Amino acid sequence: MSRKAIPRSFRYPSAELREQVRAAVKERGFSSEQAFLIAACEHEIRQGANTEATEQFEARVAATLANLAKQVQGLQTLAHAQVALTDVFLKYVITCVVEPPEDALPAARVRARLRYEKLVRAAAEGISNKNRETLKGMVADE
Repeated sequence: MSRKAIPRSFRYPSAELREQVRAAVKERGFSSEQAFLIAACEHEIRQGANTEATEQFEARVAATLANLAKQVQGLQTLAHAQVALTDVFLKYVITCVVEPPEDALPAARVRARLRYEKLVRAAAEGISNKNRETLKGMVADE
């Protein structure tokens, strides 16, 4: 089936533009001015479609960033709650724990320091174990 040609005439707005088009036709190897103009029209139509795709991509990126901002806000709220809970717990412990007598105070401080160091080591080990499991999971996913 042959394509039906629809003839159209084109009037250049200036002689300078027509000369630029003629030079581009020769430079770029088009068979005629018409072929160049058709290619320019097709390019402009494709570029419009790319603009729509770019706008859609930008909208998806903006939605992702908004979602991340909400998640970060949630983490910040969680961190504030954790600090508040720790503060309340510490106040409770300080209120309930009886201070040792003056003569037993140095030994109590030594025992407390040892308990504290043991607690810090256990916390560090727990954190490193969690990180180790996370890293193992990341390596296994690859």
